[in-house]
Amino acid sequence: MIKKTDNFILDIVEEAKPKKIKKEKCEWITSGSTVLDLVTGGGWPVGKIINLVGDNSSGKTLIAVEAIANAHKKFGKKLKWVYDDAEAGFSFDSRKMYSIDIIGDTKPSETIEEFETNLHHSLEDLKDDEYLIYVLDCLDALSSLAELEFAQERRNAIESDSKIKGTYGMQKQKFLSEFFRLQANRIKEKKCLLIIISQVRTRIALFPGPKYTRSGGKALDFYAAIIVWLAEVEKYKKMNRTTGVCIKVRTTKNKVALPFREAFVDILFDYGLDNVGSNLAYLADAKTDSGKSKKSANLEFNGETGTVQKMIEYVEKNNLEKELSNAVIEKWKAIDEKISNKNRKVRW
Repeated sequence: MIKKTDNFILDIVEEAKPKKIKKEKCEWITSGSTVLDLVTGGGWPVGKIINLVGDNSSGKTLIAVEAIANAHKKFGKKLKWVYDDAEAGFSFDSRKMYSIDIIGDTKPSETIEEFETNLHHSLEDLKDDEYLIYVLDCLDALSSLAELEFAQERRNAIESDSKIKGTYGMQKQKFLSEFFRLQANRIKEKKCLLIIISQVRTRIALFPGPKYTRSGGKALDFYAAIIVWLAEVEKYKKMNRTTGVCIKVRTTKNKVALPFREAFVDILFDYGLDNVGSNLAYLADAKTDSGKSKKSANLEFNGETGTVQKMIEYVEKNNLEKELSNAVIEKWKAIDEKISNKNRKVRW
C-alpha cells in the first residue's frame, strides 16, 4: 500500500508505475517460413484468433494450409482441423503437396450463424489432449440469416408489386461481436487456432484514413491476436508462365509480439511457402524496398555464392536448411538489437 503524501501528483505517478506481470506462455505452430515466423513473433499461437487479410493471389489460402500441415507434423493424430471453404475457391492438391487432405468432406458454411455452429460443434467434440485448427476462408463469403430473410422478402415484394420493407442492416457485424465475446475464451481453453481469412476492400470515405479495409468490423480488430496484411509484389515466371509470387507480409496488430513488422515471402503454386528462397533473399538483401528482385543480386551463404536457383540447390543438397534459418534469425535479432531503446535511461 502506498503511503499518501501531501503531493497527490507524486502519489498518482507512483501508483501508475508498471507492475511486474507474468508473461503469458504461448504454444506456437510454425508458419513454415522463418521470416514470417519472425514477423509474427514465433509463428501462429495456439488458443488465439488470427486474421489474414489480402487480395486475390496474395497467398492467404496457402498460408492457412501450411499452418495445418505444420501443425499436423507437430501434433500428429492429436490434431483435428476444419477447412471451412465458404468461398468454394480451394483448388490445391493438398495430398500431393502435404500428404494430407485439407478439405475432406466438410460442408462449407453459408451464413455467419452456420459458421458459429460448426465451430461450436468442432470445439465440443475435441478431447482434452487434442488440438484444433479451424480455418474460415473467407469471412466475406458468409451471408447472415437476416440477410437471407430480407432477400426473400424483397423477391416476394417484387413479385407481388408491393413496397419493400425493412433491411437486414448491420446484423452480420452485430452477430460477429456476440460470437467473439462468447467463443474467445473457449478457443483458448480448447487449444484451438482460429484463422479467419478476409478480402481487401477499397475504403470509401469522406475523411482521411487507410486506403484499404476489410470486413469484420471492430470486433475482429479487438479479438484477433494477430492481424497480418498480405500483398503481392512480384510474379515469378518460367517459360512465360507464372509459377509463383513474392508477397509482402505485415502485422498491423500483434498481442504476443511487436507489431508493424514486415518481410517478403516467396510462394510457389505447386510447392507452397519457399522457405529456402525467402531466407536466401533476406540474407542477401536481394529485394528492393517494394519487394522486387534486384537484377544484380547474387546470393551468398556458407561461403558459397551464386544465383537464386544455384543457391537453393546448394542448401537443399547439403541439408543446410536449419543453418540457413539460424542465420536469418541472427540477422533479424541483430537489427532488433540496434533499434532497441533498452539502453536508454530508466524513467521509473
